[in-house]
Amino acid sequence: MEKELLQLSDEYWVGFIHILPRLMIAFVILVAAVFIGKKVSDLVKKRISKRLKDPLLANFTGRMAKWSIILIGIIPTMEIIGLTNFAGGLVAGAGVSAIIIGFAFKDIGENFLSGLILAFNRPFDIGDVIETENITGSIMSLDLRTTTVKTFEGYAVFVPNSMIVNNPLKNYNREGSRRFDFTVGIDYDSDVDTARNIILKGLQTVEEILKEPAPFVIVSELTANSTNLRTYFWINAPIAGRNLLEIKSEVIELTLKAFKEGGVNIPYDSIQVQFSKGFPEIPVNLTGNGRNTDNVKV
Repeated sequence: MEKELLQLSDEYWVGFIHILPRLMIAFVILVAAVFIGKKVSDLVKKRISKRLKDPLLANFTGRMAKWSIILIGIIPTMEIIGLTNFAGGLVAGAGVSAIIIGFAFKDIGENFLSGLILAFNRPFDIGDVIETENITGSIMSLDLRTTTVKTFEGYAVFVPNSMIVNNPLKNYNREGSRRFDFTVGIDYDSDVDTARNIILKGLQTVEEILKEPAPFVIVSELTANSTNLRTYFWINAPIAGRNLLEIKSEVIELTLKAFKEGGVNIPYDSIQVQFSKGFPEIPVNLTGNGRNTDNVKV
């Protein structure tokens, strides 16, 4: 038994020594393919960014070039170490395996083709704020399989490219100007025109808000205890220079402060209680000046 094990180990060692030069050559080819792929990727990114000023397309095309060269390097590597015939025989001898592999790579292929569509159809650029499938954030990058979106909470979400292609997509930066609105209620004793002028005057102090189209204020609803005013205004999103939600928050804060200074009241919710059998007697305990009086009824 020991003699057979020694003989088997000798055979494996001889086989390893025999194939070692091939392994070294295959390793060198693979490393060279990775190195060349990286250099070509950097060159493609630089050329496209210089000519088209398009970082999204440049990054996507650079990654495609890199992985194409690596794939070209993998093919001769497999041939050198003798895996090409093995893989071919495995697929040829097992049609079911080929079907399983096809299903396994279906999503990868779909996301890759969707990435091509996004890269050349261009529904967004890097930095654009988009919304799709309840995911809202700014575009960070577009890869061969996923699109990276940074949410307002600071999370990096890797969205499959096919999900973006197959679902409605909102791009808040595409048209340049973006409309915002907010609603505030005033009590019925406050003058609507006064409140409207206060809001519009406050909007004029925020430099990011566009003069055209001009902001406006309408009465949107009459409730039980307030007149609701809805304010509409526009911001040029690409040149705003800060978070759009911060601008909206500033507008609301300015309105609240101006209302207090201008004597416009924001009502509190009120509850009316009715007693069908008259106002009941309510016992109250009064404590003060060291005395305790019980059974006082109001």
